[in-house]
Amino acid sequence: MTRNAPERRTPEQIRAGNRRIGFVMLLIAAAFFASVIIKQAWFT
Repeated sequence: MTRNAPERRTPEQIRAGNRRIGFVMLLIAAAFFASVIIKQAWFT
């Protein structure tokens, strides 16, 4: 997306993008915590 797009994003598009980013961040956090738990369980 360019800064000078001819059409503005609608609030629904912005919310959809925010949900997508939030979901990706949630997956990254879950993978991090799962790896910590697995490391604690198997390598101690």
